[in-house]
Amino acid sequence: MYTTSTIALGVSLLASFAYPQKIDKPAVQPNLDYLKDGLQKNMPSIGHHVDPWSEDWMPKFCLEQSKSEDDGFNPADIKTYNIHYDDCETAWVVCVHKNSLMKIETLADLFGRVPAGSRSYIRHIISVPAKGGNAWNAGDNIRLNQIGADGFEVLLHETGHSLDAHAYDEPLSPSDNWKLKTSRDRAVPDNYAGSSPAEDVAQSTVIAAYNINVPGGFPGIEPRWVEVRNQYETVQTVQREQAPSILKPGGRCFKRLENSETVRVPTGKRLLRGRWAPWRRSQMPDISLAKGLEVIQALDFDSGKCGEDIESKAWGPVRQHS
Repeated sequence: MYTTSTIALGVSLLASFAYPQKIDKPAVQPNLDYLKDGLQKNMPSIGHHVDPWSEDWMPKFCLEQSKSEDDGFNPADIKTYNIHYDDCETAWVVCVHKNSLMKIETLADLFGRVPAGSRSYIRHIISVPAKGGNAWNAGDNIRLNQIGADGFEVLLHETGHSLDAHAYDEPLSPSDNWKLKTSRDRAVPDNYAGSSPAEDVAQSTVIAAYNINVPGGFPGIEPRWVEVRNQYETVQTVQREQAPSILKPGGRCFKRLENSETVRVPTGKRLLRGRWAPWRRSQMPDISLAKGLEVIQALDFDSGKCGEDIESKAWGPVRQHS
């Protein structure tokens, strides 16, 4: 349902993420769709309001995504918005294609259900009407391809990749701690979790969020919970000890990723004061972070699309940048 993602903090970790390592264990369930209702009912959206950017500007990330080789879009059909949440002084900048299944109102509501501590590790989101109904996380940016109003679980999963990458003392999925703890489990949560340790951590993050926030927890809905217990409990233990309350609603953001560069939307010539001009004159949006927010070190990691052969796909370069 989602996408494969690789995460690393530096060159020393490249080898462990060169290819996904399939997990040779049975799946408890085909997918985690049965958790959607409980998650959405028990993780309320924080108060928010939305304001649109001028049509002349968009984040560089969104412009790059509009030029995708597989399904390019006219950048003029993609609108950029600020989403101001009550729990953070700096808005999130997101982009939505005019024909996207997930509209801005829905995106603002669902992303607002992701706790502030976790939401802070996401830079941008773009929602487009691409084929497949999949999603992926590239460098802490989430792309939603034809994902609709039931996409909260998807956002949690993709956010889980960024948490795995750099919310804890070390990346979780390639760690000895993860390998040791999860080796005791007889199964993986679902088919997708078996794709690789990175996907297992992302799906286990979804389960951990359910277990923390939904009455009765994961054992209340999954009879075979004990078979995957070490996976979601390891996520809970690490977040509790190293990033407290990162999966629980409440609190405020105290750190953020810096936004990508703001660029002009290439919409061709425009008539200005009787003369043809390459763009209209409008003020560039302010994308600076509020004073007092700690800057999260950005990571440049690339993920493959859902549907590709995850066993043979070579991953792109992974590097740390400022």
